[in-house]
Amino acid sequence: MPVPRYVATIVALALLLASLGILAAKAHPAHVLTLIYPATGVGFAILWRFGVRWWPALLIAQFAVSMMTSNASITVAGIATIVELGTCLGLLYLMTRQRVGTDLARIRDLVQFVVSALVVTGVAGVAIAIAEWFYGEGSIAIVARDGAYWWAGDAISIIVFSPFVTTARSWQFLKPSRFRLVAALSILLLALGVAIALGGDESKSVLFLLLPIVIFNALLAGVAGAASSGALLTMTLVGFAMSGASTFDLIIRLIFVATATITGYVLAIVWTEREQAGHQLEHLARHDMLTGIFNRYEFENRLRDTIARKGVHALLYLDLDQFKLVNDTCGHMAGDNMLKEVAQQLALVLPHTATLGRLGGDEFGCLLPDTDEPASMSVADDIHHATDRYRFHFGGNSFGVTASIGITIFGNADGDTSDSVLSRADIACYLAKDDGRNTTRVYRPSDEAMLSWHAAIHEVSQVEHALASGRLSLFCQKIAAIGKREDPHLYEVLLRLQEGGRWQSASEFLPLVQRFGLMERIDRWVLEKTCEFLATAGDPALRLSVNISGTTLNQPSFFEFAMSMPEKHGIDASRLCLEVTEGVAIQRLQQGVEAMHKLRARGFDLALDDFGAGVASFGYLHELPVSMVKLDGRFVRDLRSDPAAEVIIDSLVRIAELRGVACIAEWVESEESIEQLRRLGVAYAQGYHIGKPHPLSELVVERKQHALRHETKAVLVGR
Repeated sequence: MPVPRYVATIVALALLLASLGILAAKAHPAHVLTLIYPATGVGFAILWRFGVRWWPALLIAQFAVSMMTSNASITVAGIATIVELGTCLGLLYLMTRQRVGTDLARIRDLVQFVVSALVVTGVAGVAIAIAEWFYGEGSIAIVARDGAYWWAGDAISIIVFSPFVTTARSWQFLKPSRFRLVAALSILLLALGVAIALGGDESKSVLFLLLPIVIFNALLAGVAGAASSGALLTMTLVGFAMSGASTFDLIIRLIFVATATITGYVLAIVWTEREQAGHQLEHLARHDMLTGIFNRYEFENRLRDTIARKGVHALLYLDLDQFKLVNDTCGHMAGDNMLKEVAQQLALVLPHTATLGRLGGDEFGCLLPDTDEPASMSVADDIHHATDRYRFHFGGNSFGVTASIGITIFGNADGDTSDSVLSRADIACYLAKDDGRNTTRVYRPSDEAMLSWHAAIHEVSQVEHALASGRLSLFCQKIAAIGKREDPHLYEVLLRLQEGGRWQSASEFLPLVQRFGLMERIDRWVLEKTCEFLATAGDPALRLSVNISGTTLNQPSFFEFAMSMPEKHGIDASRLCLEVTEGVAIQRLQQGVEAMHKLRARGFDLALDDFGAGVASFGYLHELPVSMVKLDGRFVRDLRSDPAAEVIIDSLVRIAELRGVACIAEWVESEESIEQLRRLGVAYAQGYHIGKPHPLSELVVERKQHALRHETKAVLVGR
């Protein structure tokens, strides 16, 4: 800032602060010092909000006020000025050191602000009393009174008027309807405050009527609303009454103002945190955590809304062609980064009326309302041009990215559902990929027979060959107790496919299997093999958890099959836990909840997987008869780097505890994560730090060796 402008600003600020100080002094002519002194709070707020470079304005204003409003000597006035400036600078140092935000958005910040203000102004009051006594400005009683007045005036001024200034910018973000209501309540507060201030002793009995108005303003406008209410109360209850009220009466009013204002601050912060947490959970429930665009749940909601509208609409189904290459070459972190960047590129080229969502993995959906086939083809061309230009860079490597796009037009035919429209677009995308990738295919009814034939021959032959040749195998991973609960002796059963000399995880091949309706066969095979293992393991304490797809669980034939397994293999049903993914369980709540209740009655344990990934878990957990929930692994993965993940996990654990449901954390990769999860109340953990997946056939030997080591240790300790 140029020097002339800086000097002019200093002069303007000094005039403002001096005017506030003189008005406060004139309002209390009976004493040398005033019980309220807004200049201190406003001056400190200027330093806190805009920087310490404005300190000369405080120095000039305080010295001018001290000389103009009292009979103190120049020496005492100078000391008062230094003490006032030192108060503001000392408090500023504490706020900076403690990293207290000017918006006072957290309870911790508010407590540190109030306590620091009381302590620093208390020290200043003592310093003033000592200075007056040393220079013979009055008796001990007078200097003690002045020190207390100094402390009270500065403390109330800082606590009330500083937030009034530092939070002023938040008013611009307030909804107009809320602003009008706060303005009306503030006018009412001002009128009542003046009436009480001028009403005499009998008016003190109705002071409590002002507190609800302060609280309402705080809830409507946050800390800014509470601060503005506190400022109005200070000026009316204390400022208008100082010339005629007794000291005791003024002190009572000051205590009320401070109590009401701080109460408003506390309620404002608590209410704001609650609103923000609700907005955050709602946002997470409807958006993909990785890319920030809509998730499948919200995308399908919007697709259903579009289907209900008259007109011609289009749906584009995108599948990235090079995602697996990046994932296998550079790892999952690189794959995640690529998905984020691709989502950004897609958002740039799509029409503003389009809805973009991540449907899962490397698949995206684009909903185009009021769009016919030629227009949708033009959008698909824009997407191809964008992906052709885009290059993904990671670790010195550069990758090109292309997309296969399937298009379906809907809106003219009756009976369309979100599932049928998505299925048609998915089929067209599959054909585009089969045509050589980086192409677009529009769904035609005549293609359905060819696609059905191709999918049946290819997928069934692959699955049947894997089952027959023994290339499908079961692995397991330990679930350990990290809280106060006992070892559950529980392991999750994981499906693996041997391909090209390595074991592929289920996530690599099951999406294709599920796409073409073969999941029930896989789920039956996994459950049957798991029961066979439990029957021959010779370990009655061992329990195994099996993932069951939502589509399989809702098949009556599978329900009967699952109910018969314990009796067929001679095992207790409680040794089996069936895991159902949250999203699928909720989407088919009416069909699935009855089956889940019957499975629980039979003795099966039930777990809800990916808890917290969707909106429904919070409202429907009480309807699902589950005994355990698995926290979405992405929250656990981000626990150490993202403070929001800790807040979300804490909320999920509390929700589960209210329903008597135990929480299992997935993707636990370090001891630090375990400590954080234990502190948050998570009962169980699963991940590479607990134990890596290994063949199920090795589990019996592993548990026997563990038991032997435990017994040996017990014997040695006994000796």
